[in-house]
Amino acid sequence: MTFKRYLQGASFGACLTLCCSLALAEMPTWQLAMSDADVREVVREVGEILDQTIILDPRVQGRITVLSNEALDREGIRRLFYSVLNAQGFAAVNDGDRLLVLPASEAKAWANQQVEAIPAAFTTRVFTLSGSVAADLAGLLRPLVSSSGYIGPSSSANALVVTDSAANLERLESLVLQLDSGQRHDYELVTLHNAQTEAVFAVVEAAAGGPDSGVQVVADANGSRLLILGPAKSRQRLAQLTRSLDVAAPATAQNWRVVRLQHSNAEQLADVLGEVGKRLDGAPGTRDLGANLTGDAVVKADADQNALVLLGEPQTLGSVEQIIQQLDQPRAQVLIHAAIVEVSGSIDEALGVQWGVGTGGLNGGVSFSESGTGLADLLGKEAKLPGGAALAIGTDRFAALISALASSSRSNLLSTPSLLTLDNQEAHILVGQNVAFKTGSYVTPGSGSENPFTTVERKDIGISLKVRPHINEGQSLRLEVEQESSEIAPSTAENDLVTNKRTLKSTILASDGEIIVIGGLIKDSMRKVERGVPLLSRIPWLGGLFRWRSDIQEKTNLMVFLRPTILRSQAERVEVGRRAYDGVRAADDSPLPADAQRLFEPRRLPSAQVPQP
Repeated sequence: MTFKRYLQGASFGACLTLCCSLALAEMPTWQLAMSDADVREVVREVGEILDQTIILDPRVQGRITVLSNEALDREGIRRLFYSVLNAQGFAAVNDGDRLLVLPASEAKAWANQQVEAIPAAFTTRVFTLSGSVAADLAGLLRPLVSSSGYIGPSSSANALVVTDSAANLERLESLVLQLDSGQRHDYELVTLHNAQTEAVFAVVEAAAGGPDSGVQVVADANGSRLLILGPAKSRQRLAQLTRSLDVAAPATAQNWRVVRLQHSNAEQLADVLGEVGKRLDGAPGTRDLGANLTGDAVVKADADQNALVLLGEPQTLGSVEQIIQQLDQPRAQVLIHAAIVEVSGSIDEALGVQWGVGTGGLNGGVSFSESGTGLADLLGKEAKLPGGAALAIGTDRFAALISALASSSRSNLLSTPSLLTLDNQEAHILVGQNVAFKTGSYVTPGSGSENPFTTVERKDIGISLKVRPHINEGQSLRLEVEQESSEIAPSTAENDLVTNKRTLKSTILASDGEIIVIGGLIKDSMRKVERGVPLLSRIPWLGGLFRWRSDIQEKTNLMVFLRPTILRSQAERVEVGRRAYDGVRAADDSPLPADAQRLFEPRRLPSAQVPQP
């Protein structure tokens, strides 16, 4: 397969360019560019470049991306190929004139000795020891061998058998020579219990000096140990330094805090802090800010004690605590007085005659009470026409409004609830009953009889009011109101219930203490009423003198009157409670104490009355 054909047919985007200069025609070079290339295709093409047979293990699969900016000779291609395989978890093992490509975990079983091996190639070396015990050095050096490598002692030959990449074998060879030599035969192994291995290693390595100091420090991160090689005095000095660094964090720099909340909900506040940390870390230009605030801290909520547990760096915890203090503030409350009213208005078109005979009193005649003006009112006295209703708003505007609504013959005051709730929290009141509605029925055959079953669903029927206040800056607030009035309608069906439902849902803006009203046309009905004297009212032409007829058009509106009051302090809440208690005490015939606190037991016993055990 030629390179031209390869470039045209390679689906993985690999590009191998043969650069043959006129001056160095005998030394061809290649520039390697592979984008999402199949590893098997890459192995086949590299085999053609190296002019070597490559045996590929069936488990070697995947895709590779490699970009080379400079031209490489055949040996450079080989080294790059070995490095790419190693990065993908594979290994190349030389087996005579063949090259084996297989998973790195299996390479140690095929590796052999090579004099000049490529750093990424797997190979096997045998280190013969002269002054050390092979088993001791094997246990000491085993953490330094890669996960795909192998190290084992040979007791009979007092040697170490090591299989690993050539680069790692060179490092191990240096350590074996130092440990087995007379000058650096002694070593010190220090185990860390508190500090991080990497942090201590950096300090100890800097204290050891350069390569000419005769001291070498090796870190075993997996075992949290430091291996110190060198003269006795240097080893003792560095070992003492390592132990002095392996201490717990001072008590003044605690990495945990417990914050007990006074006004907020622990679970909700923990969610807010976690969301703030994620938003700041993900926003462009704010990653450092997010890490300084909550990114390095873990916040967990203890719902039972309403507390937050913080874990992180001390400086980070200080910032988080400041945020918690700003959020854990007493929230204002809103007292909502409500009046739910049905307002009815009618248009009467009456036609009839009411007459009577008498002097100074009613001796005889025809009168119809439905007309609104009795005949007796017209005889010898001033007529009393049906009156209306007028509202006079005084100091307690809402109380005057309620009184006017209750006394009006055209108003049906359904409910006057009072709700007290926190800012941004929903308040809900329901006055009614829970009614069972039939949803289905079926019959199960039994032993000689049928067992009927009926399924029902219970629903709340009555007057419901939901209000969620949102206090704005200043004296205004936004109210989300949802009101529902439902009742069971008269029905002739025995098993089917029909409900009449009237619902209001709105969002409004109001000021503190302002009376607002929401409502609309709910029902529009018309009825005809006719009354008359039997027989006489049916006489043609003259029957109109003995009958009365009325066409009534009635409109019913469901209206909700609201008065929100913002309570920001405890004194305001106490005053509202006192006024409500005084109103109940004045309207109730039962003797209630003048002070509402006397209704309850004392909060705590005086010190003189504490019972002794």
